[in-house]
Amino acid sequence: MTPNRANFRREQLVWERTAMARTGASHEPQSEERRWDLAVARQRELRPLLDNPNRTRAEVEAAAQRLNVHTATVYRLLARYAVGETAQAVVTGVGGWKAGRPRLHARVIELIDMAVERLFLDRQAISKAQLGREIARRCASESMAMPSRSVISRRLQRIGEREQVRRRKGPGAAEAVTMRPGSLTVTQPNAVWQIDHSPADVILVDADSRAPIGRPWVTLVIDVASRVVTGLYVSLDPPSVVSVGMALQHAILPKDEALAERGISAEWPAFGLPELVHTDNGSDFRSRSFAHACSNLGIETDRRPVGAPRYGGHIERLIGSVMSEMHLLPGATFSNVAARGDYASDAAAIMTIDEFEVWLWRFVAGDYNRRIHASLSAPPLETWRRLCSEQAVTPRQPLDPEGLAVAFLPRISRAITRQGVSFHHVRYYEPFLAPLFDSGLRRIELAYDPRDLSRLLVETPQGVRALRYRNLTRPPMSLWELRAARRRLRAEGRAQVDEAALFAAREANGALVATAARESRRIRRESVRRERHRAEVKPAPTAEDEIPPEPIDVGAPTNPTSGFVVEIEPW
Repeated sequence: MTPNRANFRREQLVWERTAMARTGASHEPQSEERRWDLAVARQRELRPLLDNPNRTRAEVEAAAQRLNVHTATVYRLLARYAVGETAQAVVTGVGGWKAGRPRLHARVIELIDMAVERLFLDRQAISKAQLGREIARRCASESMAMPSRSVISRRLQRIGEREQVRRRKGPGAAEAVTMRPGSLTVTQPNAVWQIDHSPADVILVDADSRAPIGRPWVTLVIDVASRVVTGLYVSLDPPSVVSVGMALQHAILPKDEALAERGISAEWPAFGLPELVHTDNGSDFRSRSFAHACSNLGIETDRRPVGAPRYGGHIERLIGSVMSEMHLLPGATFSNVAARGDYASDAAAIMTIDEFEVWLWRFVAGDYNRRIHASLSAPPLETWRRLCSEQAVTPRQPLDPEGLAVAFLPRISRAITRQGVSFHHVRYYEPFLAPLFDSGLRRIELAYDPRDLSRLLVETPQGVRALRYRNLTRPPMSLWELRAARRRLRAEGRAQVDEAALFAAREANGALVATAARESRRIRRESVRRERHRAEVKPAPTAEDEIPPEPIDVGAPTNPTSGFVVEIEPW
């Protein structure tokens, strides 16, 4: 600092101290109200000076005397005031230690940050008391002063509550402390549907042995405008494009016949094609099959941001309501271990998957859709009817309802060879492939259902036709059974996998299931899962004039159970 500047600064300090002495001011921090009063007083002095472009230094010095500050301070205040011409621009700063300026030794700060990063922001989630003790131990080992609890708390506040929860408990828990402004508002029925999966909070049992087989998966579909549940699907399979397709098929088609089959007398009039389906980012919703089926039916798709379930709030709340109702069922698992307490879910379980499905249908159709919804102040079913009536909405229906069973199945492209088509080392053949092969076509697009691989489906100008096993004596087999057979062959050291070996391994696994069903819940679940697939897979649509294939290298053919085929894509 130059001598002249140093002299000027000393003169300024003497001036301000003299003014403080005259006015009784001190260096103590001023209250918010007092600092604002001072800013308003400054504004009264600064506005005339700013409005006078020909002001003199004498006028500025006179204003400085009235404000009890140095003349140079008035010039600085004028520059600040000229920017916005508000009293806020000349509010006095808070005295004392400057914010952000550390008082601790740099090494102590480093030790605190290291402990917070490596121990506190970790899934082990140690407590603040444990964190304080660990910081104290590290400081003592380096002969440093131990920081107070308030210092550690302020360091944690800089991180933010949401980031702390995210690092300690995961993204899901962080959602609970995230602001959620705005909402999705839809006023037209079938304009927006939301769909999602969840494991049911109840243990099911095998129909024969009544032994526990685990929790089923539930897929639900909700209409956002009316909050009515439009469709559902219950399965022992993990979420997949098949689950999505079955739930949407149920949601789109009328439900009177299905309700009658289950002995349910309640009305469930919601049906029709939606304009848009809103989903999460699961692989089943990102699959090519799902996108192809929706676009083919004129349905738009939209996925919510990754890791933000709040954008699917309607379906998430519906799942929560349905799960809460399941907690009243025998064998309920509740939402978590703490809520379950010492309740023995396995021992209390009594419902089979068929009984549970009927219960869920009856609850949705006869209870949920008819109870008053808090956000609507009316039942979803009545809201659906009212909106359809007021807006003269006629639900859009698919021209080919039966084709919905095929529309959402996964698609694959396979080569046509002289032996037919090969899929997972299994040969398929039908006479209608011969004209295609003769015409020079060498690849064909197929749909398949993972619950039954005995048939693939081909879309032709004559309709959807079934492409069956070349060897019709082979039994039906699901995709998970095929994969289990391949794992068995690999375990046996079989480098080459062929069709005969696959079916032999499948038969061996079936025998194992038959003998071990009483031993393991997993085996019992697979057995029920297999039977469930056989029961729910319907015959594949075929052309009326389809000619039975000529058997190749086998005896008299038999008719295997028909079906569709799909590769299960984990949710």
